[in-house]
Amino acid sequence: MDQTTPPVDNSAFTNRRRENRLPSHIPSLLIQHGRTVYTTVVNLSSKGIGFLSAVEVPSDEEVVITFERLDANTMVPVNLKVHVHTCQEVDFEYYIGGSIASKSLDYKKFFEIIEAAEEPHE
Repeated sequence: MDQTTPPVDNSAFTNRRRENRLPSHIPSLLIQHGRTVYTTVVNLSSKGIGFLSAVEVPSDEEVVITFERLDANTMVPVNLKVHVHTCQEVDFEYYIGGSIASKSLDYKKFFEIIEAAEEPHE
């Protein structure tokens, strides 16, 4: 008698994000306990963000990520309070992912612009 274990659907465990994130490569700063660390935002959505950092950040910590966006020939700072959910070592640095706990009006404008650029044009 052939007893084969049925395949297990792990999608509920592997994809807990509320929405897809857009890949990116945005220079940014991590502000944590009064120290500033250079980071790179590698993916983002209206509700979540992933970035690379030289320092480890514990899960459940809240940090600030800041970067700049162009607005009418002026660079405008975008500040995000991020609730960290994961921190994994990857090639001598850390991939940190989390949900955006609070976002500025500038982030909402920034995300509207990049979402519009991602939509298929007919």
